[in-house]
Amino acid sequence: FTKRSPFRSKAITQAAKGEDCAVCGRNDGTTVFCHLNDGWAGKGMGQKSDDFAGFFGCHYCHKCYDSNVSHIEDWLIMRAMYRTWRRLLDRGILRVKE
Repeated sequence: FTKRSPFRSKAITQAAKGEDCAVCGRNDGTTVFCHLNDGWAGKGMGQKSDDFAGFFGCHYCHKCYDSNVSHIEDWLIMRAMYRTWRRLLDRGILRVKE
């Protein structure tokens, strides 16, 4: 097996600064890019998922997503990921090749 190279983009991860949380809408200055915790998204032993597999999340929602104590339903995470992609498209950080 060859080791998979994850997709990394500082433009995507740094775009979270100053954004509203894509889960709860909070804008308290703690929003970061939250990587998905699933193997299908590229998560592995000691490796975060790809930098487009995630969402903008405030400290509270990020903590809830990463912990086993508080659970955020999968549909909320998928909606947050869509909202994040939409913001990245609107800002020109993600582009679709025509």
